[in-house]
Amino acid sequence: MNWMNIRLSAIATAFVFLWLRIQGSSLITATSPRGIVDLELAETPSRVNELMSVWNKSIVINNILIDFLFIPSYALFLFLNCLQIAEKFRGHLLCNTGLLVARGIWLAAVLDLVENSLMLMGISGMNSNYICQLTRWAALVKFCWVGLAIVYLLTACFFLMLKKKSNGE
Repeated sequence: MNWMNIRLSAIATAFVFLWLRIQGSSLITATSPRGIVDLELAETPSRVNELMSVWNKSIVINNILIDFLFIPSYALFLFLNCLQIAEKFRGHLLCNTGLLVARGIWLAAVLDLVENSLMLMGISGMNSNYICQLTRWAALVKFCWVGLAIVYLLTACFFLMLKKKSNGE
């Protein structure tokens, strides 16, 4: 595995993440302390309308469009890291787990694309309970896979450090 690819995807992920945070900073309000995440998890059309009543619609749309760039960068970063760490544990449960989590990241990315598309539909007038629930569930499953990848990486790195320490490296 090429560490250069991991570094480049890390830089791209960090850059787009910062861009999202700066561009979407005005979306963090008393009504929406989690910013755009509040829209991702909105359960009802009335919640979407409440959020949109305090937000600038063009900022929301631009934030979602920037997120379309964030999706491949974070997915590639997590995928490559999970594969890299899994390789260190050949024949071990942590290898198979890493391979599974790496593949699941692409599911998260697809769900993120669906979620973004549904949010754009919702804020452009096609808002319904069905759209809100689909958006919410896509976001929740996405967050679970991303969280699982982070937990896997932290756990596997911990065991990798223990392995190196016991080998006297």
